Amino acid sequence: MLEINRLLIVFGLLLAVLSIQDVNRAWGVEAQHNPPTLSVTGEGRVQLAPDKAIVNLSVETAGESLEEVQDENRKRMKRVMTRLEELGIKSERVQTSSLSVSPQYSPRPRRQTNQPVVPQIPKIIGYTVSHALAIEVLDLPLVGRVVDSALQAGANQFSHISWTLQDNRPARLSALKGAAQKAREKASALARALDVQLLQLLVVTEGGSTLVPQRSMRGRAMMSMAMDDVASVPVASGELTVRASVTLMYEIGNP
Repeated sequence: MLEINRLLIVFGLLLAVLSIQDVNRAWGVEAQHNPPTLSVTGEGRVQLAPDKAIVNLSVETAGESLEEVQDENRKRMKRVMTRLEELGIKSERVQTSSLSVSPQYSPRPRRQTNQPVVPQIPKIIGYTVSHALAIEVLDLPLVGRVVDSALQAGANQFSHISWTLQDNRPARLSALKGAAQKAREKASALARALDVQLLQLLVVTEGGSTLVPQRSMRGRAMMSMAMDDVASVPVASGELTVRASVTLMYEIGNP
């Protein structure tokens, strides 16, 4: 009986040693598959002058008769389109951004405190028609003339001017290149500060790129200048900013 107990104890010790070896081997494999890493993100920016402007304005008419309001709107819009053609703006560069017809209702009569609430059907007393245009202008010195000529021809609502690029791909690629370079520089600086070595690049993640549009003088100020018959509304295109970001993940180790 004593001999059997000794054999069981020895067998248990052997199992414990084997289990510890298996755990150590598992930890070693996991460490190999999950090495220490360092992740950094860099941002690149490119500033450049725009080569395209988008003028946003509209023709708005109102009155009691829907037919008359629509007819007046069409006449005004035709004069605007004719003036744009005279300035050299091709029809494919002019797009209707919105077209709406809104009924106008009579105001509700004031109810006295002691009067009961009586449901009433709103009465239509007129209509408002709004036809908005987005006009692409590639000849930037012409932008001011486009604005005041359109307003004097019949447009009576001005929103804003957006400055952008005809092709933003080169600027986006340049911003991404700058972002990657800054990320590499940041990784090298951190590795020196932490006294580690960058072994290999594991993952590259593009954070995307954005074009920050520039907006010029808005509505009322430009309309006032145009209606005052200024020779050409002054506009300034400024600069555009293209931003991009890149994230790099490196495997690191002892130097």
